[in-house]
Amino acid sequence: MRATIVRPATHEDAAAIAHVHVRSWQVAYRGLLPDAILDRLCVEQRRTTWLQMLENIDDAFALVAEGDAGLVGFCSMATPSRDDDAGETTCEVAAIYVAPSVWRVGIGDALLDAALGKVRQDGWREVTLWVFAANAGARAFYDGFGFAPDGAEMHDQSSGQTEIRLRAAF
Repeated sequence: MRATIVRPATHEDAAAIAHVHVRSWQVAYRGLLPDAILDRLCVEQRRTTWLQMLENIDDAFALVAEGDAGLVGFCSMATPSRDDDAGETTCEVAAIYVAPSVWRVGIGDALLDAALGKVRQDGWREVTLWVFAANAGARAFYDGFGFAPDGAEMHDQSSGQTEIRLRAAF
């Protein structure tokens, strides 16, 4: 078995990232989001979005995880945070997803460890992220990295879900 390798994402990774992104949404958010939203997610549309993001990634970076099955996860960071009230030394976990077939084997840990290590090294003092309040599994994962609610929340009209912002300091 090959060890998981975490490396910077390139535009050549866009299709594989899109596949992981769509599939993980369809599994992780089933029951949280309406089936109609999840069922119409399109890998090709997501690939196009990822191509654009990876080619114009000025104030951000993305990492990917590769394992025996190829690209199995990704984490993208916004530097600085996209939230106006987050603070000038705060960055943001914009997205982190792992292929459902390899959940709970340490790939998410490896990705987030690497991303947080890079932002610490780059001088960021805090990091935030948004998560569905009802997503207990994700919240437990982030709790293990020291993230806690900071009081900010928003209501997503299309899904009916409340999202809360979590924050961790270095």
